[in-house]
Amino acid sequence: MNSDLSAFYFTGEVITVEGTATRSTEIDATEGNITVIGNSYKFKTEDGIEFEGISYATGQSIQIGQSVTIEYPEGNPQYSRIKGMRRQIFHAVAIWVVLFPLVGLMFMLFGLKRSIRAIRLLKYGEMTKGKLISKVRTNTKINGRPLYKMKFRYKDYMGNEFELTEKTLTPYVLEDQGEERLLYSRHKPAYAAMLDSLPSSASINAHGSIEPSSLIRVIFLMFFPLLTIVGHGIYVFNTYVG
Repeated sequence: MNSDLSAFYFTGEVITVEGTATRSTEIDATEGNITVIGNSYKFKTEDGIEFEGISYATGQSIQIGQSVTIEYPEGNPQYSRIKGMRRQIFHAVAIWVVLFPLVGLMFMLFGLKRSIRAIRLLKYGEMTKGKLISKVRTNTKINGRPLYKMKFRYKDYMGNEFELTEKTLTPYVLEDQGEERLLYSRHKPAYAAMLDSLPSSASINAHGSIEPSSLIRVIFLMFFPLLTIVGHGIYVFNTYVG
């Protein structure tokens, strides 16, 4: 949010005028271990209207009263800056840090999709068994472990055959039995999932019923996500609200 993306405003005609530095302040931020300086200024447009602004530079301060060159897009003096400086604390390249939460968001959405499918199948699904008909090692590796694509064939309650493909890093959990248990939707039999590959695989008792997880395990699984949400919430509140 503090990366300078103002180059978008300076793609057209740029007006240059003279301004005066009014203040120089060290910002609680660094680039390459060098403190970022916020330089405040004021200037008048060609129409005589006075504006104020602040530009940022790494390790570069301007003395109060010093004359500075101000530039702004034609017709938009509110987007001004000191020539050679930037409108935000960091350069535009700082936006690359957004890639990390975006990647995390993609993994989260993928996991959420799998979890929703698991919940639906655990609640409404029919249980049957599938037979492994193919196992292929793909060219993809995650944390140095190869990803396998495994295909199973199963029948619904009417005897119709379907095939289910699962991708997994732990193929042994899906081939430790002659036939593996899976859940499928009675109304849409092709909508299915292997029981052992569901998130936090369900426990099945001797009667074939799903057993609920212990409360302690649920609390443990919720602790770190909750801690992360609370921590980020406190940071956002202190930074932008408080």
